[in-house]
Amino acid sequence: MKNVKKNSICVSRPTVVCWPQFGEKDETIDMTDTGSKFNGAYCTNNSTICFIVDHEVFVTPYTREVMTVINRVGLAKECFYVPFSNGDYPKHQKAKWFHLREVARESYYRDYENDCAKWCDEHGIRRLSEDILKRCFKMPREGVPVKHLYFETTYYPACNESCVDCTVVDKLGRYCANNGRVVFVYHDGHTYVAKGYWILDELRNAGYKESGLFVPFSNGEQIINPCLATQWEQVSKK
Repeated sequence: MKNVKKNSICVSRPTVVCWPQFGEKDETIDMTDTGSKFNGAYCTNNSTICFIVDHEVFVTPYTREVMTVINRVGLAKECFYVPFSNGDYPKHQKAKWFHLREVARESYYRDYENDCAKWCDEHGIRRLSEDILKRCFKMPREGVPVKHLYFETTYYPACNESCVDCTVVDKLGRYCANNGRVVFVYHDGHTYVAKGYWILDELRNAGYKESGLFVPFSNGEQIINPCLATQWEQVSKK
């Protein structure tokens, strides 16, 4: 719990809060009564946790690791106000709060990868070698802007890459080919694109199944972002 407190914002004393959606309007919140009434409890809202230990009130972004600690020490789930859970942030600890948010977001991606890997292991979908993956293009979470003779758009990974739900499970270990390009959703839930059909046997041998996935870059599209375009150009066809 000591480390969780360190990676939290203490709001036991009156705290100045900013609301960016209202023109950075300031407001002072006082959690004293909450700390007294709900000692030994926690509440969550919008991926934010407020917990109270020894009458001290703390706020931290939601992560599995934090919830594991909270459950281990036996804090009770209650319903009360959770600061910083509606776009607001602590005025005098803004940098720390946004850093904690970023660290939490990265943990969600790790959770996603681990959950995908667990599901694939349980369903006979095996990993590919690093050498094979290096010969493929990994679709970035932010997407790939492309242009075509008739349109411009952005191509995204086949899965949301945030949580494993039924839509992700339907695509894990699946591949599709079109016009010399092969797209597949890998063991870790990320989307890869290969040039040429050399990878098909590798996928089938690893337990991947053909499906009706959209195949990026298979209809003459050009990648607009120069860095991503270079990465794609360097992908081997064999």
